[in-house]
Amino acid sequence: MTILNPNYNFLKEDYGNASLANHVITTEKKKSVFAYGAFPTLLLTPTAAFASDNTFGNVYHAVMNMFDSAVVLVIIFSGASWMLGHRSKSIELLIGAACGYLLARHAIDIRDFLKSI
Repeated sequence: MTILNPNYNFLKEDYGNASLANHVITTEKKKSVFAYGAFPTLLLTPTAAFASDNTFGNVYHAVMNMFDSAVVLVIIFSGASWMLGHRSKSIELLIGAACGYLLARHAIDIRDFLKSI
């Protein structure tokens, strides 16, 4: 075996050591590892891709539950603002929260509509 970097000439002795010979990966082993490792990976790729839909659904529902709580807090804050006399700011917050909530809740529907165009 040839060592390309002359600074690592001390490794030549390790290649001759019988106890370390099993740990050296030869080119035949590299090919077999690639052939046997890559083929199942290619076969399992569609399965992994379809599994991501379930993961996306779980994450989406968790985020939307947090978003629901945030919208409720904004509506409560808007009501408190209205009560304290800041009616224009309160209406602005309510309109923003309602529009944002509708966009977030229908994000997948909007995505599907845009994909169909």
